[in-house]
Amino acid sequence: MEKIAAKLSASAGGAGKHAAAGAVVELALDDICVAEEVFQWKNPGMVPSDDHIFDLAKATQNTGALDPILVLPVADKYYVMDGHHRLAAYITAKWRGTIPAIVFSGSLNEAIREALRSNNKNKLSMTTKDRMEAAWWFVKQGKPGAWPDSISEIQEMCGVGKGTVNRMRDAWTKLHNGQYEDFEDLSWRQAQAKLEGKEKQAFDEDSWLEKRAQNLADDIERAKLHLSKNPEITALALERLDPGLPAQLMALWQPRGSFDPTQVDEDNEPF
Repeated sequence: MEKIAAKLSASAGGAGKHAAAGAVVELALDDICVAEEVFQWKNPGMVPSDDHIFDLAKATQNTGALDPILVLPVADKYYVMDGHHRLAAYITAKWRGTIPAIVFSGSLNEAIREALRSNNKNKLSMTTKDRMEAAWWFVKQGKPGAWPDSISEIQEMCGVGKGTVNRMRDAWTKLHNGQYEDFEDLSWRQAQAKLEGKEKQAFDEDSWLEKRAQNLADDIERAKLHLSKNPEITALALERLDPGLPAQLMALWQPRGSFDPTQVDEDNEPF
């Protein structure tokens, strides 16, 4: 963020050379930059990204260019705000043409918030953990009593409840007012552990996951749901609870390696 902010500040006088906000421009690949830690809010380990990129890459042979990506002009480059998978698909397909992009006009803070809104609406939905960490990040941008984003704005951007934002604000206030060191970079889970006095214990995520998984398994067993009796019904029920859950489970159970373009049958998959 600091590097992008510095570039924006240094190039403020030359902003007029870029297309107007909302305009669709054709960009060369070399003109496009990626800063996933700033604009990509999804946890890449929780969505079938390789499959999605592969499908998008194949689509280029039938439809040509994909839907425009969203970019922020920074100096003489354009940073991807939304469309990371589409950009990866162009690279995978060895795309030789220009890449259509919609120009965003606004401050870096506005661009970060717009990127989150776009991620939230994307078909590869954000996980609950992604949403919680995004909300926590926005809370951490302010100080107790001086919040840059309202509760309703964080709710709308991150898809979390009002109570969650209130708890996060309360936690951030306690961290600020207490005798805590190096708390600025804590994740939401780490912040909760610190406030509960567990910060001296090394957090064992595997043990935590095992414990929570066992608790859920016990709840299912007590409810006598018999999930394995009819897998088709179970799959349909899970999809109704959360349309994105089956894809997330498949990504965890059947991880796929990175797409290797050298393994594609070029007679059937002409990129």
